[in-house]
Amino acid sequence: MFDMSDDDLIDLLRRDLDSPALLILFERYHPVLQRLQKQYFIPGFDQEDWDQEALLVLCSTVQRFKDDLSRSFGAFYRLRLRHRVFDLIRQSQALKRRLARESLSLEAEAAYFADTLPDQRWLLREQLEAKEAVYQVLPRLSAVEHSVFHGILTGQSLHAISQEQNLTVPQVQAASHRSQAKLRELLAE
Repeated sequence: MFDMSDDDLIDLLRRDLDSPALLILFERYHPVLQRLQKQYFIPGFDQEDWDQEALLVLCSTVQRFKDDLSRSFGAFYRLRLRHRVFDLIRQSQALKRRLARESLSLEAEAAYFADTLPDQRWLLREQLEAKEAVYQVLPRLSAVEHSVFHGILTGQSLHAISQEQNLTVPQVQAASHRSQAKLRELLAE
């Protein structure tokens, strides 16, 4: 079978594409593929991908090749394989296709997005609830707790609050803990 001509191998393949003639013809025209691999780069393609594309083009070329219209099967195969390489390069570089490959479906990945992306409406709702809770907790606080809580809300340190209110740092810490506990109780209700 190795000594058969291209025309004989093509005839065998037209009858049965699973014929061993496919691999013989592929090996015979493998230098065409190697030359194209040296000339062109297709992102993400390894040797197996190149071989697979070349085999697909070889199969379709065998089906389309007409002896009376084309002089050489090799030239027709080389032309079709080169055009396929150009198509693959064009596809890999097309922005539209690149974005389609990189995009994710929100519906398909809903659990992932729900856990990782903040929902601005939910954050706003939480902020409003926290603000409301602060206003509700203020009447429950003693005068010392109220002044310490106000200092914390304005971003002051415990040391600065103790100096401003003429309290010791342990007194400020205790008032801070009591006011935070009262706020937690309110939020738990």
